[in-house]
Formats: sequence, structure tokens, C-alpha cells
Amino acid sequence: MLEFRTQGFNGYAVKYSPFFDSRIAVASAANFGLVGNGRLYILALTATGIVAEKWFDTQDSLYDLAWSESHENQCVVATGDGSIKLFDISLDQFPVQSWQEHKREVFAVHWNLVAKDTFCSSSWDGTIKI
Repeated sequence: MLEFRTQGFNGYAVKYSPFFDSRIAVASAANFGLVGNGRLYILALTATGIVAEKWFDTQDSLYDLAWSESHENQCVVATGDGSIKLFDISLDQFPVQSWQEHKREVFAVHWNLVAKDTFCSSSWDGTIKI
């Protein structure tokens, strides 16, 4: 079995890319998500094992992620500060969009498989948003 260590971060979600069977993303958080930063890992499955293609650090924990169903390089993440962030992995840093939609931690995001320009989120504030 292949293995990759998220040194200093605890994994919360892992998803295969819908476009590349050798690319996965991991949403993670420092200190078990209680306090501290988050990190989005973009990993490649290679003949020699799992390697990090790149990663993005965030100021709060990441609890979930969803790959875009229409753009091969984009994914959204659910954060501990109540925001949802869109990352384009072809860029080197920062999310390309951020939505401050929830009042508490966002714990789940999912991209619509039919209406590919839509995703939903749920939060510890008791709301679900589309």
C-alpha cells in the first residue's frame, strides 16, 4: 500500500480528481483542527510512490474539499473560519476566490455532478448553502 505523511497536519478529507486518476487532494489541519493552520495538499500517484506536487497553506483548519466538475485545476475547501475557498492548482499561491458564507466552521463541501457550476456546503452553524 502506498503512503504519504502529512507531517505536522492531520488529514480530514481526501478526494481523487475527476479528471486524472493519478491526482488526489487532501484537506488537513494542524493540532487536530482545534486551533491553527490548514494545508491543502495536491498529490501525484507515481511509479515510485505518492509525491507532493504542491500545497497551499491557510490561516485556519481545512475540513473537507471537492474537486470542480468543470475545471481540472480547481477545488473548493471547507475552512474552520466559516469560509469556502476556491483554489486553482495551476497557480502558485492564494485562493482565487473566497466566500464568507457561514458563521461557524464549514465542515463539508460537495460539487454538483449535474449542474457543474454549483456546489453546496454545510456548517456547524446549522445551515446548508448552495
